[in-house]
Amino acid sequence: AVQRTKLSKLLQIPEHYEILLVLALGKPREKVTLETVGPDGDIKYWRDKDQVHHVPKRKLDDIIVG
Repeated sequence: AVQRTKLSKLLQIPEHYEILLVLALGKPREKVTLETVGPDGDIKYWRDKDQVHHVPKRKLDDIIVG
């Protein structure tokens, strides 16, 4: 969640401007692996014994209607 009031004060943004979006940039602290969702359809994130963060993603063909 974006704390717009706090961020506006911190960055000294005039009140007549409104923060609509915030983009976070940086280098991840952990190793992340994206993988295709398995046949069971489980999309839960998980970590292996080496603390690699596994993130299942659906295929575009499975989510785009058309």
